[in-house]
Amino acid sequence: MKKLALDDPFYERLHTFLNATKGETDRGRSLVAASLIEEMLEVVLRGFFLDTSATKKLFDDPNAPLSTFSAKASTSRALGLISHEEFSDIELVRKIRNAFAHSVMCSFDNDKIKSWASSLKIGMSSLDVLEKGHKSRVDDPKQRFGMVTTSLVTSLYNRAHYVKKERLEDRSWLL
Repeated sequence: MKKLALDDPFYERLHTFLNATKGETDRGRSLVAASLIEEMLEVVLRGFFLDTSATKKLFDDPNAPLSTFSAKASTSRALGLISHEEFSDIELVRKIRNAFAHSVMCSFDNDKIKSWASSLKIGMSSLDVLEKGHKSRVDDPKQRFGMVTTSLVTSLYNRAHYVKKERLEDRSWLL
């Protein structure tokens, strides 16, 4: 059977993310997930901003103001392109990523990482109402991180398509 070809620039990233996180170490999982979330935030922002050289400079110039994960998340929130809940979870993912990036001994068994992962919320509301010990409840920090980052990536993947419909337009202002 012939493989279905999709004319979707984000599908390959999403597919790579889902496959890459399966067999990864804790460190690899956190770095891959955070990297794709950061990439998708940039796609969302670029899709919303004017398509100009000034926009490209915001991301690509040396010392560009939107070159960091934190700046992309904060700007996306300030423009209303992500919800408060998404922003909070993205900030936690960023902290987890930084912890893994800067410590060889980091793992999801670390108390700080457990606390951050346990605070992740996107896509977990129906499972969080289950009583402790229920087989479908997700209290394991590694599993929770995986589920929430997958929810975030999927949301941002879809948001990238919809935000283009709301793209800013160049205009002339009265003097």
